Amino acid sequence: MKKIDIWKTACAEGEPGCFPQLASYLFNSAFDRTAIMKTVDTHLDKLKDEFHSYFPNIEEMSTSLNWIRNPFMVQSASIPVRLRESLADVSTDEGLKMKFSATTLTQFWCEVGREYPDLAEHAIKELLPFGSTYLCEVTFSAMAHIKTKQRNRLDLEKSLITAVATVSPRLTKLMSGKQAH
Repeated sequence: MKKIDIWKTACAEGEPGCFPQLASYLFNSAFDRTAIMKTVDTHLDKLKDEFHSYFPNIEEMSTSLNWIRNPFMVQSASIPVRLRESLADVSTDEGLKMKFSATTLTQFWCEVGREYPDLAEHAIKELLPFGSTYLCEVTFSAMAHIKTKQRNRLDLEKSLITAVATVSPRLTKLMSGKQAH
């Protein structure tokens, strides 16, 4: 949302620099720059409204999840009291602080789960939709790439698994079972 506001301000000032192709087009054409910038401004308003319709309280939600992003910097969290007590313990644990800086967010919360299972479960439930949404998008993109008109009879399941798997195949083991002709 902040970037949209920055873009709108730039457009109001007649500066299309945040849109390089538009800036190039306006520089090389004789069109009315003001009318085009007004159209861009209207489009940005609509874009902002669309974001608000899909994510009506994104700013509040983002702020309420700060304790997950960095449990050592949060003053208070909007979570149940029993979890706030655990969060207070986590935020003062120097060992966990070192792990936080050395691991990913998901790995950190899995590690916290050993000592504070309820708090970690709550944090991971909040993090889970992002990973699953990402995997859905990656899988759909892979499917669109694999399933073309020329390859429409292909068995998609094995190809998709291969395309989106994060585990590298052990090629030497696979090839050792094959005999050269």
